[in-house]
Amino acid sequence: MTDSTSQPDLQPDLATLDARRGSTRIDLSEDGSSYVCVRVFGAPPARVFRAFTEPEDLRVWFPSGAPPGSELTVCESDPVAGGRYRYVLVIPEHGPMSWHGTYTGVDRPHRLDADEWFVMGEAAPTGPPTTQTLTFEPSGDRFTLMTMRVDMPEAEDPETFMDQAAAGLTTSLASMDELVSGT
Repeated sequence: MTDSTSQPDLQPDLATLDARRGSTRIDLSEDGSSYVCVRVFGAPPARVFRAFTEPEDLRVWFPSGAPPGSELTVCESDPVAGGRYRYVLVIPEHGPMSWHGTYTGVDRPHRLDADEWFVMGEAAPTGPPTTQTLTFEPSGDRFTLMTMRVDMPEAEDPETFMDQAAAGLTTSLASMDELVSGT
């Protein structure tokens, strides 16, 4: 993995959406079992935290990284320690994909920890979860530096991960930045 503590350069031009899009860094570990995503958002931590946890915000940005015609049919979130979340995204020609999670730690608006299971189709989640930690650090009075650390139960193929998961995440986070920054 490249240096997972590296952060995007906080340049004065981060006032634009394009500059913040360019702040996104996703590094997959050499063995494919974890990744770190770092990104700057044009809003304070409380607003970014809310976008990651509140269904009305999630419905706006979460499906944007999916193929056209995809629909978020279920969006539930109870952002307290021990609370659960569930999202179901139906993708044309592929069917449902779902995320089932439990918030294992919540320090509003600074940190979220969760165990998550991703399921293709309509089966119940099984096996060990993916573990995630998201931190939201203020950068000046108008920006947030988000760091997402994810440990996966099974290694990912690096090329497939970057082409699919990382590309979708990058697109979704760009949509989220548009929402939280009001642009």
